Amino acid sequence: MTFTTIKSLLINFILLFGATSFAQSISGKVLSDKEEPISYATVQIGEHFGVITNEEGSFSINTSGFEPTDSVKISCMGYEKIGMLLNEFESQDYHLIEKVNELSEVYLTNRMLTLDSILYYMDKNLDKNYKTKMVNYNLFRRTTQYIQGKNVNLEIDKSTGFKKKQLEAFNKEFQELGNSLLNNRSKQYTEFVADLSVLDEKNSKMTIDKAMRLLDERNDQTIERLAERGKDIVTKHLDTNKVYTVKTGWFKISDSVKLGESSRENNKMEDTINSVGLIRKLTYEMLKEHNFKSGSIFNFVTDQRKYDYELKGISFLDSELVYVVDFKPRRGSADFEGTLYISNQTFAVLKTDYKYFKGRVGEKLNMKFLLGIKYAENGKSGSVIYKKGPDNYYYPKFITEEIDRYFYIDRPFKFKENDGNNKVSFEFLVEGTFKERNELLIMGTNDITNSDYEAIKEKKDIDYETPKQYDPNFWKDYNVLQPLQEMKDFKVDETYTP
Repeated sequence: MTFTTIKSLLINFILLFGATSFAQSISGKVLSDKEEPISYATVQIGEHFGVITNEEGSFSINTSGFEPTDSVKISCMGYEKIGMLLNEFESQDYHLIEKVNELSEVYLTNRMLTLDSILYYMDKNLDKNYKTKMVNYNLFRRTTQYIQGKNVNLEIDKSTGFKKKQLEAFNKEFQELGNSLLNNRSKQYTEFVADLSVLDEKNSKMTIDKAMRLLDERNDQTIERLAERGKDIVTKHLDTNKVYTVKTGWFKISDSVKLGESSRENNKMEDTINSVGLIRKLTYEMLKEHNFKSGSIFNFVTDQRKYDYELKGISFLDSELVYVVDFKPRRGSADFEGTLYISNQTFAVLKTDYKYFKGRVGEKLNMKFLLGIKYAENGKSGSVIYKKGPDNYYYPKFITEEIDRYFYIDRPFKFKENDGNNKVSFEFLVEGTFKERNELLIMGTNDITNSDYEAIKEKKDIDYETPKQYDPNFWKDYNVLQPLQEMKDFKVDETYTP
Protein backbone atom coordinates (compact mmCIF):
# COMPACT_ATOMS: atom_id res chain seq x y z
CA MET A 1 0.00 0.00 0.00
CA THR A 2 1.51 3.30 -1.05
CA PHE A 3 1.90 6.37 1.13
CA THR A 4 -0.52 8.22 -1.13
CA THR A 5 -3.15 5.52 -0.64
CA ILE A 6 -2.66 5.54 3.14
CA LYS A 7 -2.87 9.33 3.16
CA SER A 8 -6.05 9.20 1.09
CA LEU A 9 -7.64 6.65 3.45
CA LEU A 10 -6.69 8.75 6.49
CA ILE A 11 -8.18 11.87 4.92
CA ASN A 12 -11.37 9.97 4.06
CA PHE A 13 -11.50 8.59 7.61
CA ILE A 14 -11.09 12.08 9.08
CA LEU A 15 -13.76 13.49 6.78
CA LEU A 16 -16.10 10.60 7.59
CA PHE A 17 -15.49 10.97 11.32
CA GLY A 18 -16.02 14.72 11.10
CA ALA A 19 -19.25 14.25 9.16
CA THR A 20 -20.65 11.66 11.53
CA SER A 21 -19.42 12.91 14.87
CA PHE A 22 -22.37 15.33 14.99
CA ALA A 23 -24.88 12.78 13.72
CA GLN A 24 -26.18 12.21 17.24
CA SER A 25 -28.95 13.11 19.60
CA ILE A 26 -28.28 15.83 22.16
CA SER A 27 -30.46 15.79 25.28
CA GLY A 28 -30.67 18.12 28.23
CA LYS A 29 -32.74 20.53 30.27
CA VAL A 30 -33.30 24.27 30.04
CA LEU A 31 -33.45 25.83 33.50
CA SER A 32 -33.65 29.30 35.00
CA ASP A 33 -30.86 30.68 37.16
CA LYS A 34 -33.05 29.56 40.09
CA GLU A 35 -32.88 25.95 38.85
CA GLU A 36 -36.54 25.99 37.77
CA PRO A 37 -37.46 24.21 34.51
CA ILE A 38 -38.34 26.51 31.59
CA SER A 39 -41.25 25.09 29.60
CA TYR A 40 -41.55 25.51 25.83
CA ALA A 41 -38.14 27.12 25.34
CA THR A 42 -36.76 26.92 21.80
CA VAL A 43 -33.61 24.93 21.05
CA GLN A 44 -32.65 25.85 17.49
CA ILE A 45 -29.92 24.86 15.04
CA GLY A 46 -29.52 27.23 12.10
CA GLU A 47 -32.46 29.30 10.91
CA HIS A 48 -35.35 26.87 10.58
CA PHE A 49 -34.61 23.69 12.57
CA GLY A 50 -35.34 23.18 16.23
CA VAL A 51 -37.36 21.61 19.03
CA ILE A 52 -39.38 22.79 22.02
CA THR A 53 -38.72 21.85 25.64
CA ASN A 54 -41.52 20.04 27.46
CA GLU A 55 -43.20 21.17 30.69
CA GLU A 56 -40.24 19.88 32.69
CA GLY A 57 -37.74 21.80 30.54
CA SER A 58 -36.39 18.65 28.86
CA PHE A 59 -35.41 18.42 25.20
CA SER A 60 -33.75 16.06 22.73
CA ILE A 61 -32.59 17.12 19.27
CA ASN A 62 -30.92 15.20 16.45
CA THR A 63 -27.93 17.02 14.96
CA SER A 64 -27.55 14.92 11.81
CA GLY A 65 -26.73 16.85 8.65
CA PHE A 66 -25.32 19.94 10.36
CA GLU A 67 -21.77 21.26 10.37
CA PRO A 68 -19.66 21.69 13.55
CA THR A 69 -19.62 25.44 12.94
CA ASP A 70 -23.43 25.79 12.66
CA SER A 71 -24.98 27.95 15.36
CA VAL A 72 -27.15 26.72 18.22
CA LYS A 73 -29.49 29.11 20.04
CA ILE A 74 -31.53 28.49 23.17
CA SER A 75 -34.17 31.09 23.95
CA CYS A 76 -37.41 31.79 25.74
CA MET A 77 -39.39 34.97 26.22
CA GLY A 78 -38.30 36.87 29.31
CA TYR A 79 -34.80 35.34 29.37
CA GLU A 80 -31.45 36.22 27.86
CA LYS A 81 -30.75 34.10 24.79
CA ILE A 82 -27.61 31.94 24.77
CA GLY A 83 -25.73 30.78 21.69
CA MET A 84 -22.87 28.48 20.79
CA LEU A 85 -21.39 26.49 17.92
CA LEU A 86 -22.64 22.97 17.33
CA ASN A 87 -19.27 21.50 18.33
CA GLU A 88 -19.78 23.11 21.76
CA PHE A 89 -23.32 21.79 22.15
CA GLU A 90 -23.45 18.90 24.63
CA SER A 91 -25.96 16.84 26.59
CA GLN A 92 -26.28 18.83 29.81
CA ASP A 93 -28.40 21.41 31.61
CA TYR A 94 -28.51 24.92 30.12
CA HIS A 95 -29.35 27.95 32.25
CA LEU A 96 -31.08 31.09 30.98
CA ILE A 97 -30.82 34.34 32.91
CA GLU A 98 -33.94 36.44 33.32
CA LYS A 99 -33.80 39.67 31.34
CA VAL A 100 -33.43 42.91 33.28
CA ASN A 101 -34.73 46.32 32.20
CA GLU A 102 -35.91 44.83 28.93
CA LEU A 103 -38.80 47.21 28.45
CA SER A 104 -36.83 50.42 28.93
CA GLU A 105 -34.26 49.26 26.38
CA VAL A 106 -37.02 48.53 23.89
CA TYR A 107 -38.67 51.91 24.37
CA LEU A 108 -35.42 53.64 23.50
CA THR A 109 -35.16 51.95 20.11
CA ASN A 110 -38.76 51.40 18.90
CA ARG A 111 -41.80 53.52 18.42
CA MET A 112 -44.87 52.41 20.37
CA LEU A 113 -48.13 51.98 18.46
CA THR A 114 -51.54 52.36 20.04
CA LEU A 115 -53.48 49.25 20.97
CA ASP A 116 -56.10 49.93 18.28
CA SER A 117 -53.40 50.18 15.61
CA ILE A 118 -51.76 46.93 16.72
CA LEU A 119 -55.07 45.05 16.59
CA TYR A 120 -55.97 46.63 13.24
CA TYR A 121 -52.73 45.54 11.57
CA MET A 122 -52.91 42.10 13.21
CA ASP A 123 -56.30 41.48 11.61
CA LYS A 124 -55.38 43.09 8.28
CA ASN A 125 -52.27 40.90 7.83
CA LEU A 126 -53.81 37.51 8.71
CA ASP A 127 -53.96 36.21 5.12
CA LYS A 128 -50.50 37.60 4.43
CA ASN A 129 -48.94 35.99 7.50
CA TYR A 130 -50.54 32.53 7.59
CA LYS A 131 -50.96 29.78 5.04
CA THR A 132 -53.45 26.96 5.67
CA LYS A 133 -53.93 25.32 2.24
CA MET A 134 -51.75 23.33 -0.17
CA VAL A 135 -49.30 22.52 2.61
CA ASN A 136 -47.82 19.37 4.11
CA TYR A 137 -47.10 19.16 7.83
CA ASN A 138 -44.52 16.71 9.12
CA LEU A 139 -45.71 16.33 12.71
CA PHE A 140 -45.49 14.52 16.00
CA ARG A 141 -48.55 14.14 18.21
CA ARG A 142 -48.87 12.87 21.75
CA THR A 143 -52.19 12.30 23.54
CA THR A 144 -52.53 11.55 27.25
CA GLN A 145 -55.91 10.38 28.55
CA TYR A 146 -57.35 9.20 31.83
CA ILE A 147 -60.55 9.31 33.91
CA GLN A 148 -60.79 11.03 37.27
CA GLY A 149 -63.69 9.25 38.96
CA LYS A 150 -65.96 11.10 41.37
CA ASN A 151 -68.97 8.90 42.09
CA VAL A 152 -69.85 5.32 41.13
CA ASN A 153 -72.80 3.10 42.00
CA LEU A 154 -73.13 -0.17 40.09
CA GLU A 155 -75.58 -2.52 41.76
CA ILE A 156 -78.19 -5.17 41.08
CA ASP A 157 -81.38 -3.93 42.72
CA LYS A 158 -83.83 -6.75 42.07
CA SER A 159 -83.68 -10.15 40.52
CA THR A 160 -85.93 -13.20 40.18
CA GLY A 161 -84.63 -16.67 39.61
CA PHE A 162 -81.32 -16.15 41.36
CA LYS A 163 -80.08 -16.99 44.84
CA LYS A 164 -79.06 -14.37 47.39
CA LYS A 165 -75.42 -15.50 47.40
CA GLN A 166 -75.29 -15.14 43.63
CA LEU A 167 -76.54 -11.56 43.84
CA GLU A 168 -74.06 -10.74 46.60
CA ALA A 169 -71.22 -12.07 44.44
CA PHE A 170 -72.29 -9.99 41.43
CA ASN A 171 -72.70 -6.84 43.52
CA LYS A 172 -69.23 -7.41 44.95
CA GLU A 173 -67.83 -7.45 41.42
CA PHE A 174 -69.71 -4.25 40.59
CA GLN A 175 -68.34 -2.62 43.74
CA GLU A 176 -64.78 -3.57 42.79
CA LEU A 177 -65.37 -2.14 39.33
CA GLY A 178 -66.59 1.12 40.82
CA ASN A 179 -63.66 1.33 43.23
CA SER A 180 -61.22 0.79 40.37
CA LEU A 181 -62.62 3.89 38.68
CA LEU A 182 -62.55 6.02 41.84
CA ASN A 183 -58.99 4.91 42.62
CA ASN A 184 -57.85 5.14 39.02
CA ARG A 185 -54.08 5.25 38.55
CA SER A 186 -53.85 4.43 34.88
CA LYS A 187 -53.05 6.79 32.01
CA GLN A 188 -53.00 5.99 28.34
CA TYR A 189 -50.38 7.53 26.04
CA THR A 190 -50.59 7.58 22.26
CA GLU A 191 -47.82 8.93 20.02
CA PHE A 192 -47.20 9.03 16.30
CA VAL A 193 -45.14 10.71 13.59
CA ALA A 194 -46.99 11.45 10.38
CA ASP A 195 -47.32 13.64 7.32
CA LEU A 196 -50.61 15.53 7.13
CA SER A 197 -51.22 16.91 3.65
CA VAL A 198 -53.87 19.64 3.48
CA LEU A 199 -55.36 20.49 0.12
CA ASP A 200 -58.08 22.80 1.47
CA GLU A 201 -60.43 23.06 4.46
CA LYS A 202 -62.40 19.96 3.41
CA ASN A 203 -59.68 17.70 2.01
CA SER A 204 -56.67 16.24 3.78
CA LYS A 205 -54.73 12.97 3.85
CA MET A 206 -52.42 11.42 6.41
CA THR A 207 -49.62 8.89 6.17
CA ILE A 208 -48.37 7.44 9.46
CA ASP A 209 -44.63 6.82 9.71
CA LYS A 210 -44.49 5.32 13.19
CA ALA A 211 -46.92 4.98 16.08
CA MET A 212 -46.92 3.77 19.68
CA ARG A 213 -49.55 3.24 22.35
CA LEU A 214 -48.72 2.78 26.02
CA LEU A 215 -51.66 1.20 27.79
CA ASP A 216 -51.87 -1.14 30.73
CA GLU A 217 -55.01 -3.03 29.73
CA ARG A 218 -55.34 -4.53 33.20
CA ASN A 219 -55.50 -1.01 34.66
CA ASP A 220 -57.41 0.58 31.80
CA GLN A 221 -60.18 2.77 33.26
CA THR A 222 -61.45 4.37 30.06
CA ILE A 223 -65.21 4.54 29.49
CA GLU A 224 -64.88 1.84 26.82
CA ARG A 225 -63.08 -0.54 29.19
CA LEU A 226 -65.51 0.24 32.03
CA ALA A 227 -68.44 -0.65 29.77
CA GLU A 228 -66.73 -3.83 28.61
CA ARG A 229 -66.02 -5.01 32.15
CA GLY A 230 -69.57 -4.11 33.19
CA LYS A 231 -70.87 -6.16 30.27
CA ASP A 232 -68.75 -9.11 31.39
CA ILE A 233 -70.39 -9.00 34.81
CA VAL A 234 -73.85 -8.72 33.25
CA THR A 235 -73.23 -11.68 30.95
CA LYS A 236 -72.27 -13.78 33.97
CA HIS A 237 -75.64 -12.98 35.48
CA LEU A 238 -77.79 -13.41 32.39
CA ASP A 239 -78.13 -16.23 29.91
CA THR A 240 -76.28 -15.06 26.80
CA ASN A 241 -78.24 -17.50 24.64
CA LYS A 242 -81.54 -15.82 25.39
CA VAL A 243 -83.14 -12.66 24.02
CA TYR A 244 -84.16 -9.87 26.40
CA THR A 245 -86.37 -6.83 26.40
CA VAL A 246 -84.35 -3.97 27.86
CA LYS A 247 -85.90 -0.95 29.54
CA THR A 248 -84.07 2.06 30.93
CA GLY A 249 -86.01 4.77 32.74
CA TRP A 250 -89.24 5.38 30.82
CA PHE A 251 -88.01 3.86 27.57
CA LYS A 252 -88.00 0.35 26.13
CA ILE A 253 -84.82 0.07 24.09
CA SER A 254 -85.17 -3.18 22.20
CA ASP A 255 -86.98 -6.50 21.97
CA SER A 256 -83.99 -8.29 20.49
CA VAL A 257 -80.93 -7.78 22.69
CA LYS A 258 -78.74 -10.87 22.67
CA LEU A 259 -75.74 -10.32 24.95
CA GLY A 260 -73.62 -13.02 23.39
CA GLU A 261 -73.39 -11.04 20.15
CA SER A 262 -71.98 -7.83 21.67
CA SER A 263 -68.35 -8.76 20.94
CA ARG A 264 -68.86 -7.57 17.38
CA GLU A 265 -69.45 -4.08 18.77
CA ASN A 266 -66.15 -4.26 20.62
CA ASN A 267 -64.39 -5.13 17.36
CA LYS A 268 -66.03 -2.12 15.70
CA MET A 269 -64.86 0.10 18.55
CA GLU A 270 -61.29 -1.19 18.19
CA ASP A 271 -61.44 -0.56 14.42
CA THR A 272 -62.51 3.03 15.12
CA ILE A 273 -59.67 3.65 17.59
CA ASN A 274 -57.11 2.36 15.06
CA SER A 275 -58.58 4.29 12.14
CA VAL A 276 -56.23 6.58 10.22
CA GLY A 277 -59.29 8.53 9.10
CA LEU A 278 -60.31 9.29 12.69
CA ILE A 279 -56.80 10.29 13.78
CA ARG A 280 -56.40 12.45 10.68
CA LYS A 281 -59.69 14.20 11.38
CA LEU A 282 -58.82 14.88 15.04
CA THR A 283 -55.34 16.14 14.15
CA TYR A 284 -56.54 18.40 11.34
CA GLU A 285 -59.33 19.74 13.56
CA MET A 286 -56.68 20.63 16.13
CA LEU A 287 -54.72 22.55 13.50
CA LYS A 288 -57.83 24.28 12.17
CA GLU A 289 -58.99 25.27 15.64
CA HIS A 290 -55.70 27.04 16.21
CA ASN A 291 -55.52 28.99 12.98
CA PHE A 292 -57.07 32.37 12.41
CA LYS A 293 -59.80 31.58 9.95
CA SER A 294 -63.48 32.31 10.47
CA GLY A 295 -65.10 29.69 12.69
CA SER A 296 -61.96 28.73 14.63
CA ILE A 297 -61.96 28.90 18.43
CA PHE A 298 -59.57 31.83 18.15
CA ASN A 299 -62.32 34.41 17.70
CA PHE A 300 -60.35 36.61 20.08
CA VAL A 301 -58.25 37.31 16.96
CA THR A 302 -60.89 37.27 14.23
CA ASP A 303 -63.86 38.85 16.05
CA GLN A 304 -62.50 41.66 18.18
CA ARG A 305 -65.97 43.04 18.95
CA LYS A 306 -66.47 40.23 21.44
CA TYR A 307 -63.40 40.96 23.56
CA ASP A 308 -61.71 43.63 25.65
CA TYR A 309 -57.95 44.09 25.15
CA GLU A 310 -55.19 45.60 27.25
CA LEU A 311 -51.65 46.37 26.09
CA LYS A 312 -49.41 45.11 28.90
CA GLY A 313 -46.06 46.08 27.38
CA ILE A 314 -43.44 44.82 24.96
CA SER A 315 -40.92 42.01 25.11
CA PHE A 316 -38.86 39.65 22.95
CA LEU A 317 -39.89 36.22 21.67
CA ASP A 318 -36.76 34.60 20.28
CA SER A 319 -35.28 37.45 18.21
CA GLU A 320 -38.55 39.24 17.42
CA LEU A 321 -39.92 42.19 19.34
CA VAL A 322 -43.53 41.55 20.40
CA TYR A 323 -46.45 43.49 21.83
CA VAL A 324 -47.95 41.70 24.82
CA VAL A 325 -51.76 42.02 24.75
CA ASP A 326 -54.17 40.51 27.29
CA PHE A 327 -57.77 39.75 26.34
CA LYS A 328 -60.99 38.76 28.11
CA PRO A 329 -64.66 38.47 27.07
CA ARG A 330 -66.74 41.56 26.51
CA ARG A 331 -69.84 39.62 25.42
CA GLY A 332 -71.49 36.40 26.47
CA SER A 333 -70.62 34.74 23.16
CA ALA A 334 -66.89 35.08 23.92
CA ASP A 335 -65.31 32.13 25.73
CA PHE A 336 -61.64 32.77 26.45
CA GLU A 337 -59.19 34.90 28.33
CA GLY A 338 -55.46 34.96 27.75
CA THR A 339 -52.50 36.70 26.15
CA LEU A 340 -51.39 37.45 22.59
CA TYR A 341 -47.78 38.07 21.60
CA ILE A 342 -47.82 40.12 18.38
CA SER A 343 -44.77 40.88 16.21
CA ASN A 344 -44.06 44.59 15.87
CA GLN A 345 -42.66 43.99 12.36
CA THR A 346 -45.25 41.76 10.66
CA PHE A 347 -48.08 41.97 13.24
CA ALA A 348 -48.31 38.19 13.18
CA VAL A 349 -49.37 36.44 16.39
CA LEU A 350 -46.21 34.58 17.42
CA LYS A 351 -47.68 33.01 20.54
CA THR A 352 -50.95 32.85 22.39
CA ASP A 353 -51.96 31.46 25.78
CA TYR A 354 -55.68 30.93 26.46
CA LYS A 355 -58.19 29.29 28.79
CA TYR A 356 -61.92 29.33 29.38
CA PHE A 357 -63.05 32.48 31.14
CA LYS A 358 -64.65 31.89 34.56
CA GLY A 359 -68.09 30.31 34.11
CA ARG A 360 -67.62 29.49 30.41
CA VAL A 361 -68.01 25.94 29.09
CA GLY A 362 -67.76 24.32 25.67
CA GLU A 363 -70.04 21.63 24.28
CA LYS A 364 -72.65 20.49 26.77
CA LEU A 365 -75.70 18.27 27.12
CA ASN A 366 -77.98 18.28 30.15
CA MET A 367 -80.74 15.66 30.17
CA LYS A 368 -80.11 14.67 33.76
CA PHE A 369 -83.78 14.57 34.82
CA LEU A 370 -85.16 13.05 31.63
CA LEU A 371 -82.50 10.53 30.65
CA GLY A 372 -80.04 10.64 33.54
CA ILE A 373 -77.25 12.00 31.33
CA LYS A 374 -75.15 15.14 31.69
CA TYR A 375 -72.04 16.17 29.79
CA ALA A 376 -70.02 19.38 29.72
CA GLU A 377 -66.64 20.45 28.40
CA ASN A 378 -65.93 22.52 31.49
CA GLY A 379 -62.22 23.11 31.07
CA LYS A 380 -60.00 24.04 28.14
CA SER A 381 -56.62 25.73 28.18
CA GLY A 382 -53.71 25.81 25.82
CA SER A 383 -50.72 27.51 24.30
CA VAL A 384 -49.57 27.87 20.69
CA ILE A 385 -46.21 28.97 19.30
CA TYR A 386 -45.92 30.04 15.65
CA LYS A 387 -42.69 30.09 13.64
CA LYS A 388 -41.87 31.73 10.32
CA GLY A 389 -40.96 29.25 7.59
CA PRO A 390 -38.53 29.70 4.67
CA ASP A 391 -41.49 30.93 2.58
CA ASN A 392 -42.07 33.79 5.09
CA TYR A 393 -45.43 32.38 6.20
CA TYR A 394 -46.00 31.60 9.86
CA TYR A 395 -47.01 28.07 10.82
CA PRO A 396 -47.86 26.49 14.18
CA LYS A 397 -44.66 25.09 15.64
CA PHE A 398 -46.08 23.70 18.85
CA ILE A 399 -49.61 23.33 20.21
CA THR A 400 -50.50 22.07 23.66
CA GLU A 401 -54.07 21.82 24.89
CA GLU A 402 -55.75 20.34 27.95
CA ILE A 403 -59.46 19.52 28.03
CA ASP A 404 -61.67 18.43 30.94
CA ARG A 405 -64.97 16.76 30.03
CA TYR A 406 -67.35 16.24 32.93
CA PHE A 407 -69.81 13.33 32.55
CA TYR A 408 -72.70 12.02 34.62
CA ILE A 409 -74.71 8.89 33.80
CA ASP A 410 -77.47 7.65 36.10
CA ARG A 411 -79.61 5.01 34.46
CA PRO A 412 -81.61 2.05 35.81
CA PHE A 413 -81.64 -0.95 33.46
CA LYS A 414 -84.22 -3.74 33.48
CA PHE A 415 -83.78 -6.99 31.58
CA LYS A 416 -86.71 -9.39 31.05
CA GLU A 417 -86.52 -12.68 29.20
CA ASN A 418 -88.76 -12.62 26.14
CA ASP A 419 -89.65 -16.29 26.56
CA GLY A 420 -89.57 -16.54 30.36
CA ASN A 421 -90.40 -14.84 33.63
CA ASN A 422 -86.92 -14.05 34.91
CA LYS A 423 -86.15 -10.35 35.46
CA VAL A 424 -83.16 -8.43 36.67
CA SER A 425 -82.67 -4.73 37.45
CA PHE A 426 -79.32 -2.89 37.46
CA GLU A 427 -78.52 0.51 38.89
CA PHE A 428 -75.81 2.23 36.81
CA LEU A 429 -74.41 5.53 38.08
CA VAL A 430 -71.03 6.87 36.98
CA GLU A 431 -69.74 10.43 37.47
CA GLY A 432 -66.32 11.86 36.78
CA THR A 433 -64.08 13.85 34.49
CA PHE A 434 -62.44 12.58 31.35
CA LYS A 435 -59.08 14.38 31.14
CA GLU A 436 -57.13 14.72 27.91
CA ARG A 437 -53.90 16.48 27.00
CA ASN A 438 -52.83 16.86 23.36
CA GLU A 439 -49.40 18.01 22.22
CA LEU A 440 -48.67 18.68 18.56
CA LEU A 441 -45.15 19.46 17.35
CA ILE A 442 -44.71 20.55 13.72
CA MET A 443 -41.27 19.33 12.66
CA GLY A 444 -41.41 20.75 9.14
CA THR A 445 -43.67 22.13 6.41
CA ASN A 446 -43.54 22.21 2.63
CA ASP A 447 -45.81 23.24 -0.23
CA ILE A 448 -47.74 20.62 -2.18
CA THR A 449 -49.49 20.62 -5.55
CA ASN A 450 -52.75 19.00 -6.60
CA SER A 451 -50.81 16.17 -8.23
CA ASP A 452 -48.77 15.65 -5.05
CA TYR A 453 -52.00 15.37 -3.07
CA GLU A 454 -53.63 12.95 -5.51
CA ALA A 455 -50.58 10.67 -5.40
CA ILE A 456 -50.85 10.15 -1.63
CA LYS A 457 -52.28 6.78 -0.64
CA GLU A 458 -53.83 6.82 2.82
CA LYS A 459 -54.00 3.50 4.66
CA LYS A 460 -57.09 2.44 6.57
CA ASP A 461 -55.56 1.47 9.91
CA ILE A 462 -52.68 2.48 12.17
CA ASP A 463 -50.25 -0.23 13.14
CA TYR A 464 -49.49 0.76 16.74
CA GLU A 465 -46.56 -0.72 18.58
CA THR A 466 -47.54 -1.54 22.17
CA PRO A 467 -44.46 -1.95 24.37
CA LYS A 468 -44.88 -3.01 27.99
CA GLN A 469 -42.84 -0.07 29.25
CA TYR A 470 -41.48 3.24 28.02
CA ASP A 471 -38.54 2.85 25.63
CA PRO A 472 -36.25 5.94 25.49
CA ASN A 473 -34.86 4.75 22.15
CA PHE A 474 -38.22 4.46 20.40
CA TRP A 475 -37.94 7.94 18.83
CA LYS A 476 -34.13 8.14 18.71
CA ASP A 477 -34.17 8.98 14.98
CA TYR A 478 -36.79 11.72 15.34
CA ASN A 479 -36.82 15.23 16.83
CA VAL A 480 -39.95 14.75 18.89
CA LEU A 481 -41.14 16.34 22.12
CA GLN A 482 -39.58 14.80 25.21
CA PRO A 483 -42.10 13.01 27.48
CA LEU A 484 -42.79 13.95 31.08
CA GLN A 485 -41.30 11.82 33.84
CA GLU A 486 -44.66 10.13 34.50
CA MET A 487 -44.58 8.70 30.97
CA LYS A 488 -40.93 7.67 31.29
CA ASP A 489 -41.97 5.72 34.40
CA PHE A 490 -44.73 3.83 32.55
CA LYS A 491 -44.60 0.08 32.97
CA VAL A 492 -47.34 -2.51 32.72
CA ASP A 493 -48.19 -3.81 36.19
CA GLU A 494 -48.42 -7.56 35.70
CA THR A 495 -49.37 -8.16 39.33
CA TYR A 496 -52.29 -5.72 39.61
CA THR A 497 -55.78 -7.21 39.39
CA PRO A 498 -58.70 -4.72 39.12
